[in-house]
Amino acid sequence: MDYFKITRSYLKKILDKPTYDNWIKPLTYIGSHKNVVFVGSPDQKKTSWLKKNLLKKINNHTKKEFNVILKLVPLYDEEDTPILEDMDLKEEAVYHHSNLQNKYTFDSFVQLDPNRMAYSFAYSVSEFPGKSYNPLYIYSDVGLGKTHLMYAIGNRIVKNNKKMRVIYLTTSDLMNEYVEHTRLNKRSEFIKKYISVDVLLIDDIQYITKWGGTSEQFYYIFNKLIQMEKQIVICSDKHPDNIPDLEKRIKTRFEWGGIVDILPYDLEGRIAILKKKISEISHNKRLTKKEFLIPNEVIYFLSSSIKDNIRKLEGALNRLIGYADLKYSDMNENEITLSFAKEALKPYISLKKKKVTIEAIQEFIAKNYNIKVTDLKLKNNRPRIALPRQIAMYICKNLTKHPLTEIGSEFGGKHHTTVLHSIKKIEREIENNEDFANKVKNYINFFQD
Repeated sequence: MDYFKITRSYLKKILDKPTYDNWIKPLTYIGSHKNVVFVGSPDQKKTSWLKKNLLKKINNHTKKEFNVILKLVPLYDEEDTPILEDMDLKEEAVYHHSNLQNKYTFDSFVQLDPNRMAYSFAYSVSEFPGKSYNPLYIYSDVGLGKTHLMYAIGNRIVKNNKKMRVIYLTTSDLMNEYVEHTRLNKRSEFIKKYISVDVLLIDDIQYITKWGGTSEQFYYIFNKLIQMEKQIVICSDKHPDNIPDLEKRIKTRFEWGGIVDILPYDLEGRIAILKKKISEISHNKRLTKKEFLIPNEVIYFLSSSIKDNIRKLEGALNRLIGYADLKYSDMNENEITLSFAKEALKPYISLKKKKVTIEAIQEFIAKNYNIKVTDLKLKNNRPRIALPRQIAMYICKNLTKHPLTEIGSEFGGKHHTTVLHSIKKIEREIENNEDFANKVKNYINFFQD
Protein backbone atom coordinates (compact mmCIF):
# COMPACT_ATOMS: atom_id res chain seq x y z
CA MET A 1 0.00 0.00 0.00
CA ASP A 2 1.28 3.50 -0.86
CA TYR A 3 0.97 5.06 2.61
CA PHE A 4 2.65 8.29 1.55
CA LYS A 5 0.21 8.84 -1.32
CA ILE A 6 -2.75 8.23 1.00
CA THR A 7 -1.26 10.53 3.62
CA ARG A 8 -0.74 13.31 1.08
CA SER A 9 -4.39 13.01 0.03
CA TYR A 10 -5.41 13.30 3.70
CA LEU A 11 -3.19 16.37 4.22
CA LYS A 12 -4.52 18.01 1.08
CA LYS A 13 -7.99 17.87 2.61
CA ILE A 14 -7.11 19.24 6.05
CA LEU A 15 -4.52 21.89 5.10
CA ASP A 16 -5.08 25.15 3.28
CA LYS A 17 -3.76 25.23 -0.29
CA PRO A 18 -0.72 27.52 0.29
CA THR A 19 0.47 25.37 3.21
CA TYR A 20 0.02 22.14 1.25
CA ASP A 21 1.66 23.50 -1.92
CA ASN A 22 4.60 25.04 -0.08
CA TRP A 23 5.46 22.33 2.47
CA ILE A 24 3.87 19.01 1.46
CA LYS A 25 3.80 18.97 -2.35
CA PRO A 26 7.63 19.20 -2.77
CA LEU A 27 8.19 16.04 -0.68
CA THR A 28 9.16 12.88 -2.59
CA TYR A 29 8.74 9.22 -1.70
CA ILE A 30 12.03 7.32 -1.29
CA GLY A 31 11.13 3.90 0.07
CA SER A 32 10.06 2.04 3.17
CA HIS A 33 11.47 -0.36 5.72
CA LYS A 34 9.17 -2.25 8.08
CA ASN A 35 6.96 0.47 9.65
CA VAL A 36 9.01 3.50 8.52
CA VAL A 37 8.24 5.41 5.31
CA PHE A 38 11.17 7.54 4.11
CA VAL A 39 10.23 10.85 2.50
CA GLY A 40 12.71 13.22 0.85
CA SER A 41 12.77 16.91 1.69
CA PRO A 42 14.38 19.25 -0.89
CA ASP A 43 15.89 21.88 1.40
CA GLN A 44 16.81 22.61 5.02
CA LYS A 45 14.11 25.24 5.50
CA LYS A 46 11.31 22.82 4.64
CA THR A 47 12.81 20.09 6.82
CA SER A 48 13.03 22.41 9.85
CA TRP A 49 9.53 23.81 9.36
CA LEU A 50 7.92 20.39 8.91
CA LYS A 51 9.66 18.95 11.97
CA LYS A 52 8.58 21.91 14.05
CA ASN A 53 5.00 22.33 12.83
CA LEU A 54 3.58 19.26 11.10
CA LEU A 55 5.57 16.05 11.42
CA LYS A 56 4.25 15.06 14.84
CA LYS A 57 0.66 15.58 13.70
CA ILE A 58 1.27 13.62 10.51
CA ASN A 59 2.83 10.71 12.40
CA ASN A 60 0.04 10.61 14.96
CA HIS A 61 -2.34 10.11 12.06
CA THR A 62 -0.25 7.51 10.14
CA LYS A 63 0.56 5.58 13.33
CA LYS A 64 -3.12 5.38 14.20
CA GLU A 65 -4.36 4.55 10.68
CA PHE A 66 -1.58 2.37 9.24
CA ASN A 67 0.89 1.71 12.07
CA VAL A 68 3.65 3.49 10.15
CA ILE A 69 5.55 6.72 10.68
CA LEU A 70 7.15 9.13 8.21
CA LYS A 71 10.81 10.02 8.44
CA LEU A 72 12.19 13.07 6.63
CA VAL A 73 15.37 12.55 4.63
CA PRO A 74 17.39 15.59 3.44
CA LEU A 75 17.92 15.63 -0.32
CA TYR A 76 20.34 18.54 -0.15
CA ASP A 77 24.07 18.39 0.48
CA GLU A 78 24.44 20.71 3.45
CA GLU A 79 25.72 17.98 5.79
CA ASP A 80 27.67 15.90 3.30
CA THR A 81 29.39 18.37 0.98
CA PRO A 82 32.21 19.56 3.34
CA ILE A 83 33.13 15.96 4.14
CA LEU A 84 33.12 14.91 0.50
CA GLU A 85 35.07 17.91 -0.70
CA ASP A 86 37.84 17.41 1.86
CA MET A 87 38.41 13.66 1.63
CA ASP A 88 40.99 12.09 -0.68
CA LEU A 89 38.91 9.57 -2.59
CA LYS A 90 41.94 7.78 -4.00
CA GLU A 91 43.16 6.94 -0.50
CA GLU A 92 39.72 6.11 0.84
CA ALA A 93 39.69 2.70 2.54
CA VAL A 94 36.21 1.81 1.29
CA TYR A 95 36.49 -1.30 -0.93
CA HIS A 96 33.69 -2.18 -3.30
CA HIS A 97 32.69 -5.70 -4.23
CA SER A 98 32.17 -5.42 -7.95
CA ASN A 99 29.23 -7.90 -8.11
CA LEU A 100 30.47 -8.85 -11.59
CA GLN A 101 29.80 -12.30 -13.03
CA ASN A 102 33.08 -13.44 -14.52
CA LYS A 103 31.59 -15.70 -17.20
CA TYR A 104 30.25 -12.70 -19.16
CA THR A 105 33.09 -11.43 -21.34
CA PHE A 106 33.52 -9.91 -24.79
CA ASP A 107 34.87 -13.27 -26.01
CA SER A 108 31.68 -15.06 -24.97
CA PHE A 109 29.46 -12.44 -26.63
CA VAL A 110 28.34 -13.29 -30.17
CA GLN A 111 28.72 -10.29 -32.47
CA LEU A 112 25.81 -9.97 -34.91
CA ASP A 113 24.32 -7.11 -36.89
CA PRO A 114 21.65 -6.27 -34.26
CA ASN A 115 24.28 -5.77 -31.53
CA ARG A 116 27.41 -4.72 -33.44
CA MET A 117 27.26 -1.01 -32.59
CA ALA A 118 26.51 -1.67 -28.92
CA TYR A 119 29.46 -4.10 -28.82
CA SER A 120 31.75 -1.53 -30.43
CA PHE A 121 30.78 1.23 -27.98
CA ALA A 122 31.08 -1.12 -25.00
CA TYR A 123 34.51 -2.38 -26.05
CA SER A 124 35.73 1.20 -26.52
CA VAL A 125 34.58 2.07 -23.00
CA SER A 126 36.43 -0.96 -21.59
CA GLU A 127 39.62 0.25 -23.28
CA PHE A 128 39.35 3.91 -22.26
CA PRO A 129 37.06 4.16 -19.21
CA GLY A 130 35.92 7.72 -18.61
CA LYS A 131 37.45 8.92 -21.88
CA SER A 132 35.29 7.69 -24.78
CA TYR A 133 31.51 7.43 -24.28
CA ASN A 134 30.58 8.71 -20.86
CA PRO A 135 27.96 7.91 -19.86
CA LEU A 136 27.30 4.93 -22.13
CA TYR A 137 23.58 4.15 -22.30
CA ILE A 138 22.58 0.72 -23.72
CA TYR A 139 18.92 -0.17 -24.19
CA SER A 140 16.98 -3.10 -25.62
CA ASP A 141 14.11 -5.45 -24.92
CA VAL A 142 14.61 -7.99 -22.13
CA GLY A 143 17.12 -10.78 -22.67
CA LEU A 144 19.04 -9.54 -25.72
CA GLY A 145 22.47 -9.15 -24.11
CA LYS A 146 22.79 -5.63 -22.71
CA THR A 147 23.61 -6.87 -19.20
CA HIS A 148 26.15 -9.28 -20.73
CA LEU A 149 27.88 -6.30 -22.35
CA MET A 150 27.79 -4.38 -19.08
CA TYR A 151 29.46 -7.27 -17.24
CA ALA A 152 31.98 -7.62 -20.10
CA ILE A 153 32.95 -3.94 -19.72
CA GLY A 154 33.48 -4.36 -16.00
CA ASN A 155 35.39 -7.63 -16.29
CA ARG A 156 37.78 -6.27 -18.92
CA ILE A 157 38.44 -3.08 -16.95
CA VAL A 158 39.15 -5.08 -13.78
CA LYS A 159 41.46 -7.42 -15.72
CA ASN A 160 43.44 -4.58 -17.30
CA ASN A 161 43.37 -2.15 -14.36
CA LYS A 162 43.77 -4.00 -11.09
CA LYS A 163 43.48 -0.85 -8.97
CA MET A 164 40.30 0.49 -10.55
CA ARG A 165 37.19 0.18 -8.40
CA VAL A 166 34.27 -1.15 -10.41
CA ILE A 167 30.77 -1.79 -9.12
CA TYR A 168 27.69 -3.26 -10.78
CA LEU A 169 24.19 -2.96 -9.33
CA THR A 170 20.57 -2.55 -10.34
CA THR A 171 18.47 0.52 -9.67
CA SER A 172 16.49 -1.55 -7.18
CA ASP A 173 19.73 -2.42 -5.34
CA LEU A 174 20.59 1.28 -5.22
CA MET A 175 17.20 2.19 -3.78
CA ASN A 176 17.28 -0.56 -1.13
CA GLU A 177 20.79 0.37 -0.08
CA TYR A 178 19.89 4.04 0.15
CA VAL A 179 16.86 3.28 2.32
CA GLU A 180 18.98 1.09 4.61
CA HIS A 181 21.69 3.74 4.99
CA THR A 182 19.05 6.36 5.65
CA ARG A 183 17.44 4.18 8.30
CA LEU A 184 20.79 3.83 10.05
CA ASN A 185 21.57 7.56 9.69
CA LYS A 186 24.55 6.72 7.46
CA ARG A 187 23.57 8.67 4.37
CA SER A 188 27.01 10.27 4.06
CA GLU A 189 28.59 6.80 3.87
CA PHE A 190 26.24 5.89 1.03
CA ILE A 191 27.28 8.97 -0.96
CA LYS A 192 30.96 8.42 -0.12
CA LYS A 193 30.85 4.83 -1.35
CA TYR A 194 29.42 5.62 -4.76
CA ILE A 195 31.42 8.73 -5.60
CA SER A 196 34.66 6.91 -4.77
CA VAL A 197 34.24 4.30 -7.52
CA ASP A 198 36.07 4.48 -10.83
CA VAL A 199 33.39 2.70 -12.88
CA LEU A 200 29.70 2.57 -12.02
CA LEU A 201 27.58 0.04 -13.92
CA ILE A 202 23.89 0.49 -13.19
CA ASP A 203 21.15 -1.73 -14.63
CA ASP A 204 17.37 -1.29 -15.07
CA ILE A 205 17.57 2.50 -14.88
CA GLN A 206 13.96 2.74 -16.13
CA TYR A 207 12.86 2.18 -12.51
CA ILE A 208 14.66 5.27 -11.20
CA THR A 209 11.49 7.36 -11.47
CA LYS A 210 9.69 5.15 -8.94
CA TRP A 211 11.68 6.52 -6.03
CA GLY A 212 12.01 10.28 -5.87
CA GLY A 213 14.71 10.32 -3.21
CA THR A 214 16.80 7.69 -4.96
CA SER A 215 16.53 9.72 -8.15
CA GLU A 216 17.94 12.75 -6.33
CA GLN A 217 20.86 10.77 -4.94
CA PHE A 218 21.57 9.18 -8.30
CA TYR A 219 21.61 12.61 -9.92
CA TYR A 220 24.11 13.86 -7.35
CA ILE A 221 26.36 10.79 -7.67
CA PHE A 222 26.11 10.91 -11.46
CA ASN A 223 27.27 14.53 -11.61
CA LYS A 224 30.14 13.94 -9.19
CA LEU A 225 31.46 10.96 -11.14
CA ILE A 226 31.20 12.72 -14.50
CA GLN A 227 33.03 15.76 -13.09
CA MET A 228 35.85 13.45 -11.94
CA GLU A 229 35.89 11.70 -15.35
CA LYS A 230 34.79 8.39 -13.85
CA GLN A 231 33.01 5.99 -16.19
CA ILE A 232 29.24 5.39 -15.96
CA VAL A 233 27.46 2.67 -17.94
CA ILE A 234 23.67 2.53 -17.86
CA CYS A 235 21.33 -0.21 -19.11
CA SER A 236 17.60 0.05 -19.64
CA ASP A 237 14.77 -1.60 -21.53
CA LYS A 238 13.74 1.85 -22.81
CA HIS A 239 15.27 4.81 -24.62
CA PRO A 240 15.50 7.80 -22.23
CA ASP A 241 12.71 9.52 -24.21
CA ASN A 242 10.38 6.62 -23.36
CA ILE A 243 10.95 6.44 -19.60
CA PRO A 244 7.78 7.87 -18.00
CA ASP A 245 8.28 10.85 -15.68
CA LEU A 246 12.06 10.97 -16.20
CA GLU A 247 13.28 14.43 -15.21
CA LYS A 248 14.63 16.49 -18.09
CA ARG A 249 17.90 17.21 -16.25
CA ILE A 250 18.58 13.47 -15.86
CA LYS A 251 17.52 12.67 -19.43
CA THR A 252 19.83 15.39 -20.74
CA ARG A 253 22.79 13.89 -18.88
CA PHE A 254 22.05 10.43 -20.28
CA GLU A 255 22.45 11.95 -23.73
CA TRP A 256 25.91 13.39 -23.02
CA GLY A 257 27.88 10.29 -23.98
CA GLY A 258 26.52 7.62 -26.30
CA ILE A 259 23.13 5.95 -26.62
CA VAL A 260 23.06 2.59 -28.44
CA ASP A 261 20.46 -0.14 -28.79
CA ILE A 262 20.39 -3.89 -29.38
CA LEU A 263 17.74 -5.05 -31.83
CA PRO A 264 15.92 -8.42 -31.74
CA TYR A 265 17.79 -11.32 -33.38
CA ASP A 266 16.51 -13.18 -36.41
CA LEU A 267 16.51 -16.98 -36.61
CA GLU A 268 20.01 -17.11 -38.05
CA GLY A 269 21.30 -14.95 -35.20
CA ARG A 270 19.63 -17.11 -32.55
CA ILE A 271 21.15 -20.23 -34.10
CA ALA A 272 24.62 -18.62 -34.06
CA ILE A 273 24.24 -17.69 -30.38
CA LEU A 274 23.05 -21.19 -29.50
CA LYS A 275 25.96 -22.84 -31.33
CA LYS A 276 28.40 -20.58 -29.47
CA LYS A 277 26.83 -21.58 -26.17
CA ILE A 278 26.98 -25.29 -27.07
CA SER A 279 30.67 -24.91 -27.92
CA GLU A 280 31.34 -23.26 -24.55
CA ILE A 281 29.54 -26.04 -22.68
CA SER A 282 31.39 -28.79 -24.57
CA HIS A 283 34.75 -27.19 -23.65
CA ASN A 284 33.84 -26.91 -19.97
CA LYS A 285 34.06 -30.45 -18.57
CA ARG A 286 32.80 -29.32 -15.17
CA LEU A 287 29.33 -28.54 -16.53
CA THR A 288 28.40 -32.05 -17.74
CA LYS A 289 29.45 -35.63 -17.10
CA LYS A 290 29.72 -36.35 -20.81
CA GLU A 291 29.79 -34.47 -24.09
CA PHE A 292 26.51 -34.53 -26.02
CA LEU A 293 25.88 -34.39 -29.74
CA ILE A 294 23.14 -31.89 -30.54
CA PRO A 295 21.95 -32.20 -34.16
CA ASN A 296 20.98 -29.20 -36.29
CA GLU A 297 17.29 -30.10 -36.12
CA VAL A 298 17.37 -29.75 -32.32
CA ILE A 299 19.20 -26.42 -32.57
CA TYR A 300 16.62 -25.26 -35.10
CA PHE A 301 13.78 -26.43 -32.84
CA LEU A 302 15.11 -24.39 -29.92
CA SER A 303 15.91 -21.31 -32.00
CA SER A 304 12.54 -21.27 -33.76
CA SER A 305 10.57 -21.92 -30.55
CA ILE A 306 12.12 -19.14 -28.43
CA LYS A 307 12.27 -15.94 -30.48
CA ASP A 308 12.23 -12.96 -28.16
CA ASN A 309 14.65 -13.71 -25.33
CA ILE A 310 18.22 -14.98 -25.63
CA ARG A 311 18.44 -15.51 -21.87
CA LYS A 312 15.46 -17.86 -22.06
CA LEU A 313 16.97 -19.59 -25.09
CA GLU A 314 20.20 -20.29 -23.20
CA GLY A 315 18.17 -21.40 -20.18
CA ALA A 316 16.33 -23.93 -22.35
CA LEU A 317 19.65 -25.28 -23.63
CA ASN A 318 21.00 -25.62 -20.08
CA ARG A 319 17.85 -27.46 -19.03
CA LEU A 320 18.09 -29.77 -22.03
CA ILE A 321 21.73 -30.69 -21.36
CA GLY A 322 21.06 -31.09 -17.64
CA TYR A 323 18.13 -33.39 -18.40
CA ALA A 324 20.29 -35.44 -20.79
CA ASP A 325 23.14 -35.57 -18.26
CA LEU A 326 20.75 -37.05 -15.71
CA LYS A 327 18.95 -39.46 -18.03
CA TYR A 328 22.01 -40.75 -19.88
CA SER A 329 24.41 -40.81 -16.91
CA ASP A 330 24.66 -44.63 -16.87
CA MET A 331 24.16 -45.18 -20.60
CA ASN A 332 26.32 -45.00 -23.70
CA GLU A 333 23.88 -42.62 -25.42
CA ASN A 334 25.20 -39.16 -26.13
CA GLU A 335 22.96 -37.86 -28.95
CA ILE A 336 20.10 -35.56 -28.01
CA THR A 337 17.32 -36.35 -30.44
CA LEU A 338 14.47 -34.06 -31.39
CA SER A 339 11.88 -36.19 -29.60
CA PHE A 340 14.09 -36.20 -26.46
CA ALA A 341 14.42 -32.39 -26.66
CA LYS A 342 10.66 -31.93 -26.93
CA GLU A 343 10.09 -34.20 -23.94
CA ALA A 344 12.75 -32.46 -21.84
CA LEU A 345 11.48 -28.97 -22.63
CA LYS A 346 7.74 -29.51 -22.27
CA PRO A 347 7.52 -27.20 -19.23
CA TYR A 348 9.73 -24.63 -20.96
CA ILE A 349 8.38 -24.41 -24.49
CA SER A 350 4.79 -24.43 -25.67
CA LEU A 351 4.44 -27.42 -27.96
CA LYS A 352 1.01 -26.60 -29.29
CA LYS A 353 0.70 -27.68 -32.87
CA LYS A 354 1.04 -24.83 -35.28
CA LYS A 355 -0.13 -24.69 -38.84
CA VAL A 356 2.59 -26.09 -41.08
CA THR A 357 3.45 -23.71 -43.91
CA ILE A 358 5.55 -24.01 -47.05
CA GLU A 359 7.67 -21.13 -45.78
CA ALA A 360 8.40 -22.92 -42.48
CA ILE A 361 9.36 -26.13 -44.30
CA GLN A 362 11.67 -24.26 -46.65
CA GLU A 363 13.34 -22.48 -43.75
CA PHE A 364 13.81 -25.73 -41.83
CA ILE A 365 15.29 -27.67 -44.76
CA ALA A 366 17.56 -24.78 -45.76
CA LYS A 367 19.02 -24.61 -42.23
CA ASN A 368 19.56 -28.37 -42.10
CA TYR A 369 21.42 -28.37 -45.41
CA ASN A 370 23.32 -25.15 -44.75
CA ILE A 371 21.89 -23.31 -47.74
CA LYS A 372 19.67 -20.26 -48.13
CA VAL A 373 15.91 -20.36 -48.66
CA THR A 374 16.47 -18.42 -51.88
CA ASP A 375 18.65 -21.31 -53.14
CA LEU A 376 15.59 -23.59 -53.04
CA LYS A 377 13.83 -21.26 -55.48
CA LEU A 378 16.62 -20.94 -58.04
CA LYS A 379 16.96 -22.84 -61.31
CA ASN A 380 19.91 -24.73 -59.93
CA ASN A 381 20.12 -28.51 -60.31
CA ARG A 382 23.38 -29.12 -58.50
CA PRO A 383 22.92 -32.01 -56.04
CA ARG A 384 23.57 -29.83 -52.94
CA ILE A 385 20.59 -27.67 -53.98
CA ALA A 386 18.38 -30.12 -55.89
CA LEU A 387 18.13 -32.78 -53.16
CA PRO A 388 17.05 -30.39 -50.35
CA ARG A 389 14.53 -28.82 -52.75
CA GLN A 390 13.07 -32.22 -53.60
CA ILE A 391 12.84 -33.17 -49.91
CA ALA A 392 11.14 -29.84 -49.12
CA MET A 393 8.60 -30.39 -51.92
CA TYR A 394 7.93 -33.92 -50.66
CA ILE A 395 7.29 -32.67 -47.11
CA CYS A 396 5.07 -29.85 -48.41
CA LYS A 397 2.95 -32.38 -50.30
CA ASN A 398 2.62 -34.61 -47.20
CA LEU A 399 2.04 -31.97 -44.53
CA THR A 400 0.13 -29.19 -46.29
CA LYS A 401 -3.04 -29.05 -48.32
CA HIS A 402 -1.51 -26.97 -51.09
CA PRO A 403 -1.88 -28.39 -54.63
CA LEU A 404 1.22 -29.11 -56.68
CA THR A 405 0.78 -25.88 -58.69
CA GLU A 406 0.95 -23.74 -55.51
CA ILE A 407 3.93 -25.70 -54.17
CA GLY A 408 5.73 -25.17 -57.47
CA SER A 409 4.93 -21.47 -57.37
CA GLU A 410 6.56 -21.16 -53.93
CA PHE A 411 9.72 -22.83 -55.22
CA GLY A 412 10.54 -20.21 -57.84
CA GLY A 413 7.69 -20.91 -60.24
CA LYS A 414 8.39 -24.60 -60.85
CA HIS A 415 5.86 -26.43 -63.08
CA HIS A 416 3.58 -28.90 -61.27
CA THR A 417 5.13 -31.76 -63.28
CA THR A 418 8.55 -30.82 -61.88
CA VAL A 419 7.12 -30.94 -58.36
CA LEU A 420 5.55 -34.35 -59.02
CA HIS A 421 8.84 -35.67 -60.44
CA SER A 422 10.68 -34.47 -57.30
CA ILE A 423 8.15 -36.15 -54.98
CA LYS A 424 8.35 -39.46 -56.87
CA LYS A 425 12.14 -39.38 -56.73
CA ILE A 426 12.11 -38.92 -52.94
CA GLU A 427 9.56 -41.73 -52.55
CA ARG A 428 11.84 -44.12 -54.48
CA GLU A 429 14.85 -43.13 -52.41
CA ILE A 430 12.89 -43.71 -49.19
CA GLU A 431 12.00 -47.23 -50.35
CA ASN A 432 15.58 -48.12 -51.26
CA ASN A 433 17.62 -46.32 -48.58
CA GLU A 434 16.79 -46.92 -44.91
CA ASP A 435 19.11 -44.20 -43.59
CA PHE A 436 17.63 -41.67 -45.97
CA ALA A 437 14.11 -42.80 -45.02
CA ASN A 438 14.86 -42.25 -41.31
CA LYS A 439 16.26 -38.81 -42.03
CA VAL A 440 13.15 -37.70 -43.92
CA LYS A 441 10.97 -39.26 -41.22
CA ASN A 442 12.78 -37.16 -38.60
CA TYR A 443 12.19 -34.04 -40.67
CA ILE A 444 8.47 -34.78 -40.83
CA ASN A 445 8.39 -35.60 -37.10
CA PHE A 446 9.77 -32.13 -36.39
CA PHE A 447 6.50 -30.63 -37.63
CA GLN A 448 4.18 -33.36 -36.39
CA ASP A 449 5.35 -34.24 -32.86
